[in-house]
Amino acid sequence: MNLNDQIFLAINNLSLLNIGILNFFCIFVALFSPYIYALGLVIVYLSNRKKQALCAFYVALIGLSINFLIGLFYYHPRPFVEGLGNLLIPHAKDSSFPSDHATLAFAISFGFWYAKEKTISIISFIFAIITGYARIFVGVHFPFDIVGSFFVAIVALTLLNAFVAYFSKVSDFLIKLQIRIFNMF
Repeated sequence: MNLNDQIFLAINNLSLLNIGILNFFCIFVALFSPYIYALGLVIVYLSNRKKQALCAFYVALIGLSINFLIGLFYYHPRPFVEGLGNLLIPHAKDSSFPSDHATLAFAISFGFWYAKEKTISIISFIFAIITGYARIFVGVHFPFDIVGSFFVAIVALTLLNAFVAYFSKVSDFLIKLQIRIFNMF
């Protein structure tokens, strides 16, 4: 048994303790974290920090695009496909590496950091770690899937930085478009 499997089982086997609040919390986070992040982006956007929210959105979009490309060329089975651990939520038998949920979470955190929203970045980074833990806890990801997501998010941020002038123009356009649409009503 390799290190990835051992760490996975150490975390996932905690679900067998049947600690109701822990199981509920991890299942909730594992299932609904993308919606929580989407809501957070909307709240930040609507609180007059539009460029900061768009920056985080772009890093997430780039990160998830990288995940898609990785998925085209590399397949790694999920733990339950290999007969490991306890599966607490239903999930497709698609590739586990890297985790889309964790990539989204880390990418948004890094995007806010880049946009100088330090407090939001720290809070979202902590939630990203919790999201990764929850995905392992419920049996749908290995720890290295989460670590891989962390690095994908770093690459996504690096790509945003390389093309920041382009993304800045897109942001300006989207904000002006949004203002015009809202002014029509």
